[in-house]
Amino acid sequence: MNKRLMALAAAAVSGIVALSGCHFVGKPNEDGVISDAESNKYDETIVAEVNGQDLTLADFNFMYYNNAAQIQYSYASMGIYDWENQQYVGDDEKYTGKTYGEVVRQVTVDQMSQFIVAQQKAKEYDILVDDDVVEAADKQKQNLINQNFGGDEEEYKNYLDYCFISDYTVEKYMQRSQVITELMDRLSQEGEICAVTDAEVADKYLKASHVLILIDDDTTDEQALAKANEVVAKLDAGEDMAKLIEEYGEDPGMEQQDYYVFTEGEMVDEFYQGTKALGPNEYTKTPVKTDYGYHVIYRYPLTKGVDGYEDAESNLVAQKFSDAMEQWVETASTKIYDDVLDEALSAQQEELEAEQQAAMEQQAQQAAQQQQAAGSTDTDAAGTVDTASDTAVDSATPTEEVPAEPAE
Repeated sequence: MNKRLMALAAAAVSGIVALSGCHFVGKPNEDGVISDAESNKYDETIVAEVNGQDLTLADFNFMYYNNAAQIQYSYASMGIYDWENQQYVGDDEKYTGKTYGEVVRQVTVDQMSQFIVAQQKAKEYDILVDDDVVEAADKQKQNLINQNFGGDEEEYKNYLDYCFISDYTVEKYMQRSQVITELMDRLSQEGEICAVTDAEVADKYLKASHVLILIDDDTTDEQALAKANEVVAKLDAGEDMAKLIEEYGEDPGMEQQDYYVFTEGEMVDEFYQGTKALGPNEYTKTPVKTDYGYHVIYRYPLTKGVDGYEDAESNLVAQKFSDAMEQWVETASTKIYDDVLDEALSAQQEELEAEQQAAMEQQAQQAAQQQQAAGSTDTDAAGTVDTASDTAVDSATPTEEVPAEPAE
């Protein structure tokens, strides 16, 4: 359940992979709303307003249950199931002193606001839900149904109902995320606020590979350093970096790719600073030490047309877009109807608990029926043994089959 919802909601929240619907009754209007599509009570309950645009309980649920699933999964892995009452332990000061239940609720509201203000900004650029957006989103939704529900649309809809989400809500978010993707593309064009220059890519991102020699129970600091210096000596002698990685390297990541493209904060600082100190096509003459071990780093050029450049450029565009969206949300007019939301979440929790209780009772009833059936089988078998000869009963290798143990 959690992984499925995370796949659906994360796709819409990101604005990169969108979801869509195939049950349209009418053409969507400029807000991405299908006026006469199927709906339910979750779509009709208004819980918030952003710049005059209503947000429904289904809008909230779509993101809320995804966020909750991530926290719930983390705590469940530690045997803790009351995640809502756990104190927040992150670095964001605005959540200090709050429980994760309160944090998830606030994060969801923030995400809803971001989604709506980005949609409203898209309208300023005449980026609307047109036939192309619907078609592109429709294909991606079908892909996700295939991946997460084996292509079974009935199972998909039953699952949405379990999470208090309608297909109509999913349709809206799928289309809106497509529009937001187009907005980000538009704003990344030259002269726009998310445009990225070659100089920015060169300043912010690095491209490098490395040979890592681990310091662990089998290798001391001195031994690791000696091996790293062997690698440096072989590079000095003109040997190929890729072959040295294959021969000496102990970073599993380098087995999956030829290089890393990264910016500050994405690698341990010693590695980042060691790479930044190099020029293109240079390598570390003195191995760089981190908590992992010793690194011999080879830095590659990162310019337009070179592998890795487009990834770095896309990351910078996404960061600029995120910064812009944060500013739009700060200036937006947002109203949260807390009383309505409190009542709705409480009712949903009661419904979930009732469904879980019913499921447990059904499982218990099925288990009792299985035990009863297994007991009847044992009685029949026991009667057969009683009528057998004493020799058959005492034999180490009875001719009759021993009854199977009851199914657990």
